[in-house]
Amino acid sequence: MYVRRNIRASHVFNDSWRFLLAVGFWSGLIVYLFKFQDAEFLAVPFLPVSTIGIAVALYLGFKSNSSYGRWWEARQIWGAIINDSRSWGNMVCHLVHDESGRVDHGAQRDLIRRHIAWVNALAYQLRITTRLKVKQETRIFDYRRDMEHHDFHQRKESYLRYLESEEIEIVEKCTNPATQILRLQGAEIRDLTLDGQLDTYREVAMTDMISRFYDSQGKCERIDKTPFPRQIAFFGTVFTWLFVVLLPFGFLDAFQKEVGQHNLVGWIADDYMFALVPFVMLISWVFYIMEKVSDSTEDPFEGGVHDVPVSALSTTIEIDLKQMIGMDDVPEPLKPIGDVLY
Repeated sequence: MYVRRNIRASHVFNDSWRFLLAVGFWSGLIVYLFKFQDAEFLAVPFLPVSTIGIAVALYLGFKSNSSYGRWWEARQIWGAIINDSRSWGNMVCHLVHDESGRVDHGAQRDLIRRHIAWVNALAYQLRITTRLKVKQETRIFDYRRDMEHHDFHQRKESYLRYLESEEIEIVEKCTNPATQILRLQGAEIRDLTLDGQLDTYREVAMTDMISRFYDSQGKCERIDKTPFPRQIAFFGTVFTWLFVVLLPFGFLDAFQKEVGQHNLVGWIADDYMFALVPFVMLISWVFYIMEKVSDSTEDPFEGGVHDVPVSALSTTIEIDLKQMIGMDDVPEPLKPIGDVLY
């Protein structure tokens, strides 16, 4: 998640210069053919081009709203995970005791440790599939940072380090480790009840909380496993490029009329016609960014610049839970890297 208030111009330039260069070359070529090769048939009325532009703008607005809805839902789900995790920590601290008030601190630590493992396993599973390419530096669109020197849930060790060896054996045999970790939590709750550390009411309350974690996991998996409707994403890109390609053709007629209206001749008229190039580049860039903004938020768990910062949220949960039961190995909150919080 990009946390700086204003996106750096250098980041925007790195993601835009190739597009601007291509559009500038294309529009310059159209002007050259029209002005110096007498290809007057290239000029088309601006009205149909502007009509396409209006349609594309409306379509991109719908696409952006839909993709933002997915991103915001993902953030709400992780907000619920944080809240429920704190409630889980409170339950572990105050509900796990026998009738005389004796507390099994080892069981408390295991319940907290295993829950932290579940949070990290869920974050790992959400990030193992990505369509983004890797770059060393921050890029706004289409890329994610090279995580070689950072553990932002790109490797299994991000959750395996919280599990015991016998638990790792069980979890690694299954295709969905996070689900199995919660199952182990349920088994621990049952054992504590049989051992007298929980009564029936407390067992039901903690089991219900585990069900809430399953529910949140399922919601995350629904977003992660259900791609943004490809027909919406694909045609949004197609319509944007169609408008960009047609835009210089529509400007030829308008600029030619201006040349005739002001009686411009010779090199002045030629230079004036080439002035449409920067205007085409600017308008095209606006539509290009609109399309990229929606594209960059349609999959909120890929580890990109604009994704939900599941690594930072996981660390927040770990800090809160470990401090609740007085553990010493409390990590530091994650800091943004290159203006991005992962």
